[in-house]
Amino acid sequence: MSEETQMIVVDYLDNGKRHEPFQRLRTTSLAFDDVLEGLRLAIEAADILVLHEIDAQAVVQRSNYQIGPTRQILFFHPRFMARLLAADPSALLEVPLKFSVIAGSGGQVFVRWQDPECHFARYQNAELSQLGRELSATCERIAGAVS
Repeated sequence: MSEETQMIVVDYLDNGKRHEPFQRLRTTSLAFDDVLEGLRLAIEAADILVLHEIDAQAVVQRSNYQIGPTRQILFFHPRFMARLLAADPSALLEVPLKFSVIAGSGGQVFVRWQDPECHFARYQNAELSQLGRELSATCERIAGAVS
């Protein structure tokens, strides 16, 4: 980074707004790295695959923006994909599932995710609605491991 380039600090609310019913929020006082590791372990314990992790803090820093520790963990499993595609391939846009993890200024960490039950219900398909309920309960259990 050249001397003329200055970092732009992005100021944002720690926990953002509540967006129920389509989004869920858990708050914890665990350390940021402990939350990430706890989520990874809980996802794997649920027999689901961690597909990718995005370090949003590092990504935005490449364009001279500065934010606090922020990650997204993408996860899913082929058994769910097979059910989803058999029910309605247009629902492929709803996956993979994702947790966002944001470190707050007061030592709290915020874990958010879109509620699969709400998102899958929009398709008005019984099989997708059932899958959404199952995935919603699974996400709650996983998030419960770190809150």
